[in-house]
Amino acid sequence: MTIVVVILLVLVFLLAASVIAWPIVRGDQLPDEDPAGVGNEIQRVEEDLERTLASIKEIAFDHASGHLSDEDFSALDADERAHAIELLREREGIERPAPEEGSAES
Repeated sequence: MTIVVVILLVLVFLLAASVIAWPIVRGDQLPDEDPAGVGNEIQRVEEDLERTLASIKEIAFDHASGHLSDEDFSALDADERAHAIELLREREGIERPAPEEGSAES
């Protein structure tokens, strides 16, 4: 009976080892860089920018209709415009990465 148990344990061990080692044997590797990641990042920034621009329009509408005081309008409008500028700079940085340090352009 013990020989049967030993054989079953060896078979279970070999099965588990082969399942664990299979990706290594096949040569599966994670890609170094996800090219879709840049597209996702640009899409996220674009969506944030659209929401920020819509907020600016909404703030202007609320001010024009008398729902916001001049002080509130100035503060909210300045904050949203500053956020839009940050997003535009972020988008530009994603689309055109900064040159590496030490490389000189003519």
